[in-house]
Amino acid sequence: MGNQITIAFKDIPGKADSRLVEFVGDLDATNVENVLERIIALMNDGIVHIVADFEKLRYVNSTGLGILLHFSKMAKEKGGCFKIAHVNEHVFEIIEIIGATTLLEIYDSVEEAIGSL
Repeated sequence: MGNQITIAFKDIPGKADSRLVEFVGDLDATNVENVLERIIALMNDGIVHIVADFEKLRYVNSTGLGILLHFSKMAKEKGGCFKIAHVNEHVFEIIEIIGATTLLEIYDSVEEAIGSL
């Protein structure tokens, strides 16, 4: 039984090239390929500004963090951004341990992240 993750895309009013992506569950090596495919497809469809809502993301490991860094790099290459919002304490601790807090744009709330677009 692998860890489950669901991601849901939501429009951001007034921002045609942006999406809010809600992550629910655990992001790790068992499901990172599916997440990668879905986010790359989104970017290839012209969505270059992504706000990832981590309110319901319970866990991320180094493989999952690697993919988040990849999304950030891809978005920047396309003239956009990848922002993370509403990170719980446990997930933030993992991001901090790996030293990725300076590499990812992290916001306290989804509203704050959207406001920075």
